[in-house]
Amino acid sequence: MKLIVLILGLILSFSSLVHAQLLKEKVLIGRVEWVNLPDFKIKHKARIDTGAKTTSMHAVNIEEVEQRGEVFVKFQTLDSEGKIIELVRKIGTTQRVSNTSGFVTRRYVIKEKIKMGNIEREVLINLNDRSKMEYKFLIGRNVLLGRFIVDVARSHVLGD
Repeated sequence: MKLIVLILGLILSFSSLVHAQLLKEKVLIGRVEWVNLPDFKIKHKARIDTGAKTTSMHAVNIEEVEQRGEVFVKFQTLDSEGKIIELVRKIGTTQRVSNTSGFVTRRYVIKEKIKMGNIEREVLINLNDRSKMEYKFLIGRNVLLGRFIVDVARSHVLGD
């Protein structure tokens, strides 16, 4: 019996150490963080949404255009001061997205580099009209999974 208790104790201790190590490797962020899009030269206050599958960026006047025999998407977005920026990007894919009301839309998805604090990586971003929303950029699980821990009681943990 003592041996079983000892083994269980060792397993629990090891499990706690592994869990603590995993937490050390993840970056703490708040419910709102600054996100830079270096290739666009824009910065957005982004809402962190653990319920959203994919990261989303405000885009309007979205249309397919052909350049050099390839299909691209042309759209307008806003910088952090509200200035309109027109961009043309290669279409990564399209995806079906359902909002909280269950309404399904088809969105273009682009692959772009984002930077949050010191972390920079290329991610998939769907284009969506977020005009009526406070945050023009939303960070979804495709960015968060395995890399970040979200403390909803805090904002701008990575700095301003």
